[in-house]
Amino acid sequence: MVADFEAFAKQDGLCDCVFWCIGLTGAKAHPDRLDKALKGFNDRINIEFSELRKSGKFEVLLLVIHPRYDDVSGLFDLHAHFIARVPKEHREAVANRLRLKFSKHDFSNSPIRKAGAVATYMLWGVFRNKAMIQWPDHALQAAWKLTEGRFKFVRAGGAFAQWRASKSPLREKTGQRVDDDKKRRNRAETTDSRQRVTNGDRLLSKIVMTIRGVRVPALLFETAPSMVPARGQPAREYSSAANVVSQGEALGVGPTIPLELARPPSHRIANGLRRACSWTRALTLSWKRKIERTGKTLLKHLLC
Repeated sequence: MVADFEAFAKQDGLCDCVFWCIGLTGAKAHPDRLDKALKGFNDRINIEFSELRKSGKFEVLLLVIHPRYDDVSGLFDLHAHFIARVPKEHREAVANRLRLKFSKHDFSNSPIRKAGAVATYMLWGVFRNKAMIQWPDHALQAAWKLTEGRFKFVRAGGAFAQWRASKSPLREKTGQRVDDDKKRRNRAETTDSRQRVTNGDRLLSKIVMTIRGVRVPALLFETAPSMVPARGQPAREYSSAANVVSQGEALGVGPTIPLELARPPSHRIANGLRRACSWTRALTLSWKRKIERTGKTLLKHLLC
């Protein structure tokens, strides 16, 4: 905000601008009612400034509300600093109207020499950290409650608000372009120039195979190359599972080994046990059927 106001002052100038302060002397706020008091003070400012703006004699550029805790009374003193464009011929009339509405005021006619210094004082003076350290707990809780309610202590208006709105899209686009350039440079600088090394077999899919009449689950692997390509040579790339399964061997893929050898030893042992058990079950069922048929034949002869 300070940098924006400095840029605005350099471009548009601060001709006929004043740095004034207004407040309410006898309307100090209790910490428990600080949020309501600030809202009432802000509403009163809006009403008076709107009437002055409609008259064409007044244009507020920047307004900041300062809550100050009074250790003696235990109450908050509310006042507002603002920078406004007021032509010299209308300053006395505007000041007189504000005197009637706000009991505490400071209407200096000195020109604004350093826009950045004035904006810094206004913005950094909302809450003074060094002074807040000495505040009692209930005062700190009241100030914290204001931050939770997102009360707007700072407002831009008039030509300054329009100037900021016109510069925001350009600033966002410029910032985004700079970020994209940084990303591209970072990727180019951090890219690994070494040849990609492929090692280990690649699992293509899970399948079910029928071996000697028995359906067994299996894993279909593609074997890795036995040698790593030298620098400067194109690296071997795996073909897709569709090429290997449905279209045969793809170009650039080395010879594959039998499925039984591609499996780990534990898989081969388990498959051997499954085949032995299935053969035993088949033999048992065969002898069972033969015994049943023989028994039925003997019973028929005995009964007849």
